[in-house]
Amino acid sequence: METVQQANTQKTRITDKILTPGNLLSVARVLALPFVIMTHQANDLQPNALLAALTAFIFLSDFLDGYLSRKFGMVSETGKWLDPLADKICAVVLFTYIWLIGWLPLWFFLILVLRDVFILIGSLFIRKQRGKVAMSVMTGKVAVFILSLYWITLIFFPDWDSISMMLKYASVFMILLSGAVYVVRGYKILKGADFN
Repeated sequence: METVQQANTQKTRITDKILTPGNLLSVARVLALPFVIMTHQANDLQPNALLAALTAFIFLSDFLDGYLSRKFGMVSETGKWLDPLADKICAVVLFTYIWLIGWLPLWFFLILVLRDVFILIGSLFIRKQRGKVAMSVMTGKVAVFILSLYWITLIFFPDWDSISMMLKYASVFMILLSGAVYVVRGYKILKGADFN
C-alpha cells in the first residue's frame, strides 16, 4: 500500500486489492443496466416499483462504492479506473436508451458521449505516460449526480417540464466544466505533478 500526493494536494491510501466492496458494487451497477431497460420496455415505457428499485440500486451504489472504499481503506488501483468507467458506461447506456426512444435531443447525447470519450482517451494516455490512472475529480462526481437527477426526472416524472429543462442545462454546464477540470489536471499531471 502506498500514500502519494495528488495533483490537487489531497492524500489517499491506495491498495492493490481487486475484490473490494467498492469494486464489486461498480461491476454490479453495470450488470443491472440491461434489467433497467428491459423493465422499462416491458412496462410500455412506464415506471413501476421494479424499475424504481433497479434505478435506486444503480445510483445509490455509485455513492456507496466510494464511501465503502474510503471507510475501510480499500481505495484500489483497480477501483480508480473501474468506478469512473462504470459511471461512464451507465451514463452512456442509459442516455443512449432515452435518446433511442426519442426522449433526449441528439446534441445533448453527443456532448455527453464526446466528453466521456475524451476523458477516456486522456486517462489512457496518462496511464501510458505515468504508469497509473488518476482518480476522479469532484466536478466529475457532481456532473454524474446531476445527470442522474435528469435521467430520473425524464423516466419517472415526464410532466415536470420546467425541472427537466433546468436539470438538462445544469447537466450540460457540469459536463463542460468537469471536462475543463480534467483537461487542466491532466496537463498538470503530464507536466510532472504527483497524483493518486
